[in-house]
Amino acid sequence: FSRDCLNVLLSMTGSFGNIMMILTTSNPSELDDAVLDRIDEIIHLPLPSENERELLLRSQFSRQFELEEDCNATYRLLSNIRRSNNAKAHFDAHFDVECVLDLAKDSKTEGFSGRELEKIIQGILHKTYASDSGVLSTSLWEMETKKLVKAVAVKKRGTGSRKQRGRV
Repeated sequence: FSRDCLNVLLSMTGSFGNIMMILTTSNPSELDDAVLDRIDEIIHLPLPSENERELLLRSQFSRQFELEEDCNATYRLLSNIRRSNNAKAHFDAHFDVECVLDLAKDSKTEGFSGRELEKIIQGILHKTYASDSGVLSTSLWEMETKKLVKAVAVKKRGTGSRKQRGRV
């Protein structure tokens, strides 16, 4: 299937007039040589540095979470069910927000793209809503970030090994 898609893409390049195609990837080495041959300009954007990871994680976290106000469990459950698009999940008063910044400084997130960091925060958000309390705690953060960071690392290693075996 992917070979068919590639063939359609390649057959369309250069034959439809004024069409601009923009490709983005965190793994340019995995692009097919025929695709690379048809790219007129390549702009390299490096992966985020520690400071950039910190800004990205802080921004994503503040978009998704806010400090839990004093409310009972029933109210919290109802607000989660009726959650509007701009409603945020809650973290408890004992949650150490420095954990978010520590994740950026962790060598395990070095080499992660902005998208991968965003997916980690999304995973934490989903686990928070799925938790019994519906509120993010430090222990939930630590447990889930460890799992999510490991999953991204495994995926990154798996993608590289497929390329080496010639499967991509």
